[in-house]
Amino acid sequence: MKLTFPPIGARIVKSSIAVGLCMAVYFIRTFLPVENGIPFYGALAALWCIQPYSDTTKNNAFQRSVGTLTGAVYGLLFLLMFRRLDLVIPEFVYISASIFIIPVIYTTVVMNKRNASFFSCVVFLSIALTHSFDADPYLFVLNRVIDTFIGIIIGVAVNDFRLPVRTDNTTLYVSGIDDVLISPSSNYSKVELNRLIRSGVKFTVSTTRTPAELMSIMNGTELKLPVIVMDGAAIYDIKEKKYLEMTYLSNSVSEEAERIISECGLNCFVNTMLDTTLLIYYGEFRNPAEKNLFETHSHSAYRNYISSEYRRKDDNERILYITVLAEKIDIFLLERRLRQKLGVSARISFSDSEYEGFMYLKVFSPMASKENMMSKLKEHTGAEKAVTFGSIRGKYDVYINDGGGNATVKKLKKICRSHGNF
Repeated sequence: MKLTFPPIGARIVKSSIAVGLCMAVYFIRTFLPVENGIPFYGALAALWCIQPYSDTTKNNAFQRSVGTLTGAVYGLLFLLMFRRLDLVIPEFVYISASIFIIPVIYTTVVMNKRNASFFSCVVFLSIALTHSFDADPYLFVLNRVIDTFIGIIIGVAVNDFRLPVRTDNTTLYVSGIDDVLISPSSNYSKVELNRLIRSGVKFTVSTTRTPAELMSIMNGTELKLPVIVMDGAAIYDIKEKKYLEMTYLSNSVSEEAERIISECGLNCFVNTMLDTTLLIYYGEFRNPAEKNLFETHSHSAYRNYISSEYRRKDDNERILYITVLAEKIDIFLLERRLRQKLGVSARISFSDSEYEGFMYLKVFSPMASKENMMSKLKEHTGAEKAVTFGSIRGKYDVYINDGGGNATVKKLKKICRSHGNF
């Protein structure tokens, strides 16, 4: 495996700054007429609060606060009990502390704060095991709480600090996925995209993939706007989980295309819409790639595969597109025949597949295109202007030729912060 050295990100820098500030506060406290505490606990709390998103930071800060207070209360009770009974014997203290873990964890369960259980135990054990034998252990309990809250305050403040930046929240930014946005080697693009979306930037994607594939690939990205899917055959609303726009292939053209495909000895998948549900009809599989495709995707909640024997071919059938998965030589021969027979009555595209030696061929309505759907997408989003990102020179506003991913997001940030000037 090739070793890569990604750039030092903002989270790493913020972690260092937060720890440094905790040390600075400790240094200042040494000049005050109070106990100094231990900066180690404050630094740990600060590091726990440094997260990619503000809401995660606040949630972690709350967990740490609840855990610290719960652990400190039980630690204080533990000290008071053993001091009063004068049973500060190491072996007895250690055994009793392990038993005390039960009410500590159970308290967080009762409060429905299970995520704070770990911190409650850490705080309790640090008090019970480390300071039960101190001359004045109660002061440590107080300082332990103070140290933690100092770290929480510093961590939240550093994590939420942002230089004032104005972003363009009126333009619609539309990006491709393959060779443009996907970046398997880094989490940077996903985090930064989410931050831009949360700040109000109108960002969405346009892809040849189905909504099911898109949801899988973009998992973790907080897309809010409708997306262009199936190479311009439809617009899908991710939030509402429904299709907003669809362009259908003529039934007569579909019938002719299916006849030609059958004459070539090939099978096809016919993608149709029933109300707002996508149905995929399939015939007898002619190669292992088709069978594997079916077995891999047939259990998806977004795909509904149905045998062609149950298909009702009538004038009310709404066909989005036809897909053929076959060996390259068969695809090229089929494409030539379809173009000769169908002419301009259909749009035919082909692309490489995930199966070695096999390709996809798709038959769409000539009106099914990303360009046509773009104008409809602007209507749905209320945007007057759109900026597109893609890997085909001359076809998109912003040409991506460096593998995409992090570089694409950096370009997006630069453009939307310069109000669309590129």
